[in-house]
Amino acid sequence: MEERILQLLEGLNAKVDNIETEMGGLKSEVGSLKSDMGDLKSEVGSLRTEMHSRFDRVDHLLEGTGGQFEHQTSQRIAEGQAISKELTSIKLRIFDLETKTM
Repeated sequence: MEERILQLLEGLNAKVDNIETEMGGLKSEVGSLKSDMGDLKSEVGSLRTEMHSRFDRVDHLLEGTGGQFEHQTSQRIAEGQAISKELTSIKLRIFDLETKTM
C-alpha cells in the first residue's frame, strides 16, 4: 500500500512539474503578447498621427478649391453684370438711332 501511495505521489509530482513547465511557457507567451500589444499600440498611434496630417492636408486643399470656385463665380457674376449694362446701353443707343431716323 505504501508503495502504491509513493507511486501516486511520484505521478502527482510529475504532473505538478509538467504544470509548472507549462505555466512557465504560458508566462513567457503572455510576456511576448504584452510586448506585441505595446508595439501595436505604438503603430496605431503613429497611424493616427499620420491620418490626422493627411486629413488636414485634404481639408486645406478642399478649402482652397472652394475659394477658387467662389472667386471665379464672383468674377463671372461681375462680368455678367458688366455685359448686361453694356447691352442695355447698346439697346438705348439703337433706340435713339431708330427714333432719330423716323
